[in-house]
Amino acid sequence: MNANDIDAGYSDPSNDKFSQQHLKDTRKPHLTLAHLNKLKKQRAAKDLENLMRGDVLQLIYGAPAEEAAGGI
Repeated sequence: MNANDIDAGYSDPSNDKFSQQHLKDTRKPHLTLAHLNKLKKQRAAKDLENLMRGDVLQLIYGAPAEEAAGGI
């Protein structure tokens, strides 16, 4: 078999019977790069929100700062 014998054309997704899902399938859908990028952005937003929330909670519930005025 030579390299010329192999069909160099593009595959047609409608002919792909393996990855098509049916109503009774319990398989998880394939993750695409678009899905992964969306999850990455959601994770980054959640991390930023938790970081900002931590700063606010530190101000509210943190130890009181020492007063420089020398008050009693």
